[in-house]
Amino acid sequence: MNLPFFNRLQVKKVVAASSEAGRHAEKMLLALLREQPEVLLAYIADSQTGSLLASYTTNGAYNPNQLNLRTAKMLNNLDDTLAANSWLGGPLLDMSVLLEEQLHYLRPVAGGQWHCYVAVRLADANLGILKEVVRQATA
Repeated sequence: MNLPFFNRLQVKKVVAASSEAGRHAEKMLLALLREQPEVLLAYIADSQTGSLLASYTTNGAYNPNQLNLRTAKMLNNLDDTLAANSWLGGPLLDMSVLLEEQLHYLRPVAGGQWHCYVAVRLADANLGILKEVVRQATA
């Protein structure tokens, strides 16, 4: 049974889990939003379970619940690849995807146990600014 009112997101509000980890993730997102208020979508999730710790969106169509499990699975696969020495290079520090009008940035935080995902319009930020803002907010 699909009940649409269960899927509606609170727009332009940081939503956090009620745990200590959720409060810490909420502080990280609020610090990020102070420096980069034009964010379209941002969330911090547990990389092992894929559960959201805190999220923010400007539009109900940008749903962090649909992205976090896929992102967590991708990060776990990349960690397994790095552990098996199948990929030459150092540890995974971050990932960025440039689209026609948007920039999506993913950074492991809290020793790789969590990850921070941020999407912004290219008109509002560039990769260097976004990387530094996320780094400072999640430190």
